[in-house]
Parts: sequence; structure tokens; C-alpha cells
Amino acid sequence: MPPESMGFQMIVDATITVGNIIEISVIVVGGVTVLASLKNTVFNMKTDITDMKIEIRKVGEVLVKMAVTEQRISNVEQDVRDLRHGHGFVQRDINGEYPPR
Repeated sequence: MPPESMGFQMIVDATITVGNIIEISVIVVGGVTVLASLKNTVFNMKTDITDMKIEIRKVGEVLVKMAVTEQRISNVEQDVRDLRHGHGFVQRDINGEYPPR
């Protein structure tokens, strides 16, 4: 049985009270505050990410320099090994500084 047949009616209250106006204004102010806060947060995150990109580039440059330095050190170590085995010295025509073999 529908409610209308039992004597019930649906009533719509179209009045606006001060409480409704306060409630709507609080919701609007809260929404604007949330949007402003999120905007600031996103801006701060963008700034942090930009700074991190710069730091990562610097780390990459340092790694490249370290790799070049490692290669140069390896070359110097190889030169020292060669010198230990007698390779690399000019041993002739130096006014007798080195004895002939």
C-alpha cells in the first residue's frame, strides 16, 4: 500500500533559515581553504622536485668525474707496473746515467 492511501503526504519545506546560510558559508569557506592549501602544497612539491632534478644532475656529473679519475688512476698504476718491469725508461744515450744492460 502506498503511503498516500494511508493519509501521509510528502511536504517540502522551501524556507531558508539563518542556520542554512551559515552552513552553506562554512562549507564554501572550507572548500576555498582546502583549495588554497592544496595549491600551496603542489607549488612546494614542484619546487622540491626541481631542486631534486638539479641535485641528481650534479650527482651524475660527479659520477662521470669519478669514472674518468678511476680510469686515469688505472692508467697510472699500469705505468708503474711497466716501470717495475723495466719498460718505459729511456736507457740509452743519457750520458751514462743508466748503466747499459
